[in-house]
This record gives sequence, structure tokens and C-alpha cells, in this order.
Amino acid sequence: MKVIDIVDHFSPLDRSTLDGRAAYIKYFYFQKKALNALLSSFHSIKSKSNLEVLILKRFGQQFLNSIEALSLKYTLNKNDAMLVDLSDSGFPNFIEFKKLADDIDRRSKELEKLDSKASLKQSVLDHLLKKKTDPKRLLHQLGKVSYFSALQNKALFLEHVPGDLVELKQSKAGAKIPSATFLYSWASFDAVLNRPFIYLLIFENLLTVNGKDTDIRNAWESFKQSIRKSTNNTSPLKVVALDIDALSESILPKILKRMDIGPVYSQYAKDEHHFNQMLHQHYPEDFIFTYHTEIVFSVGEKKERLLLKKDKLRQIFFVDESNKECMEKMISDINKYMITSHQVLQHLNDSQPEVIKKLAIPVYVYKNK
Repeated sequence: MKVIDIVDHFSPLDRSTLDGRAAYIKYFYFQKKALNALLSSFHSIKSKSNLEVLILKRFGQQFLNSIEALSLKYTLNKNDAMLVDLSDSGFPNFIEFKKLADDIDRRSKELEKLDSKASLKQSVLDHLLKKKTDPKRLLHQLGKVSYFSALQNKALFLEHVPGDLVELKQSKAGAKIPSATFLYSWASFDAVLNRPFIYLLIFENLLTVNGKDTDIRNAWESFKQSIRKSTNNTSPLKVVALDIDALSESILPKILKRMDIGPVYSQYAKDEHHFNQMLHQHYPEDFIFTYHTEIVFSVGEKKERLLLKKDKLRQIFFVDESNKECMEKMISDINKYMITSHQVLQHLNDSQPEVIKKLAIPVYVYKNK
């Protein structure tokens, strides 16, 4: 999707700007505080695997790295203003992550044009001692060096973030069709919702691609590129799973899990959600950070008869039709999580206890410092 197409999806709240450098400094401080709370909360989510928690923390840290990089870019640049989504998100606009990717492509050329960070720091110090005025030009250059250096040295969260492929188990010796079970993880930043999503896929790989390591590796690389295309938007999870199932005869998706990170309700949210109204009225310095996981899993297989082609095994994905939300989202299960302060939690317990009861685990309480 081109940027010019993406813009058509945005409302004025989705592409808001803040009022000056001081407002951006405060916004980025808030973002880092909220995301650090998110990283801490991952240890308490419902998961049977420590590996899953490590994956979530890795992508969460990469998202925090991107926010830190954007803070370097915009708090020192008075000539440009970052777009912020103040509705159903709380995060920077998708376009900012597209720009981040463009900046990564040109970072080497930009760094070649600038003096080293050590040299610029010395020049700033000399200017202050001799002229006793703010060296605005030098500070701007120092900010650019810091920004492009951060792009070079840290793993960042962009439009699509490939993860790792981990083998979980091999088929038993003597199996009719040799296979292995793998976990593959990846993440993406949705262009319309302006929120990060993390995916975990458990699949069986029928090792039938000519039996050669190079052929299997090439097939896998092609499969990963297809996964990227299949998850460049937030289609219902069953639809995504069916798309993945159709990609390869030898890869059988068994469990697909997606984490939707956000929205963050706070002083920066301007929509009419009741969380925002409560925070604006009673707790303007606090926030409510929500996220949830959706899962869809296979309960069997069926043969798909294809004209003039060999029949293909297709997965049968379970949708819990006894749960209205699961049925609407086309998923097997959903778990909701919340992060907030102690005083906001007390308020919700008194005024909206039904909201708390729907959570998968108790609210994670962050500490105000």
C-alpha cells in the first residue's frame, strides 16, 4: 500500500500534531513510560511457554527502540512535527514508521555528511565557553548524528518485522511422512489502526521439497515473504490462517496467535471513549493501556478437491460460536489485558467492575514515579 493511499484512511485525529517541542518531549516521556510498563506486564500474561514471553518482550523492546529513535528525530527538529494518532491508538501515525524505514536506507549517506558525535560535542562546548550563547546549528547537527546513529545501532520496529524460526519437535523415527513442528514469529504495524501487532504461528512442515536443504530453505524464504503479504492488514484471524494454509502444500498451520497492542487511553486521546472521559476528568496524568490476544487453532483436516490438480489437505479452524465476540472476530479464543495505576483501578472497580471481570488476569498496576 502506497503512502498516498494510506492517507485517505486517516481522520484529523489520526494525524494530529502537538504544540511545540515541549509538548513532544512530554509525549515521548509518556510513551516510554507506558511501553516500559507493557514490557513488565508480559511476564504475567497467560502463556504455557516462556519462549512466547521472550518473543513478546523482544518485539516490545523493538517498538520502544523506534519510539526512542523518533524522540531523537523530533524533539531536536523545530522544522517538522510528528503525526500522532489521538483516536483508538495513542501511538505515532503509521506514516512515521514509513519515514523511519526511509531514514534507515539513507543513514550511511547522512552520517558521512556530518562530523562525529565527539567532535560536535567539543564544538558545542567551545561555543558555549567562547560566545556564551546557544549553538543552535551545532545542536541541530548533534541531534541528527544521534538520530541516525540510533537507526544504525538498534533493532527497530517497522512496517514489518520478521522474527525467528524455532524448531519445537521432530516426528518420530520411522514416520511415514517425516515432519517437524516449528514456531515462527513476526510483527507488523497496521496502516489503518496505527497499532503494532505481534504474530506467533505454530505449524507442521512436511519435509517433502525434493529432500534437499537448499530447496527447503528457498521454499521457506518464499513462504516468509508470502506471510508478510498475508498480514499487512488486520483481517479476521481465521481468514489470515486460511490464507497461510493456502500458501504451501508442505506447511500446515496448526495455531495462529495475534497480539493487538493498544489502544492507550490518556490525556493524548481525544475520542469519546468512556476511559478517556474518566481520565480527562479525574486522572489526567494517568493512563489505561489495553491489549489483547486472539487465537485460532486447527481441529482437523479435510481434502480440498482441485480441478486438474492433486487434492490438497486444508486445515479446519475452530471458531467458538458460543462466544459472541469470538464468532464476530472469527477466532477460537480471546484474552484481554489492562495496565493502569492503582487509583484508576480503584475507580474502575467501583464504577465499572464488569470491565475488570472480562480480563484474562488481574490488572497490571504500574507505579507512578
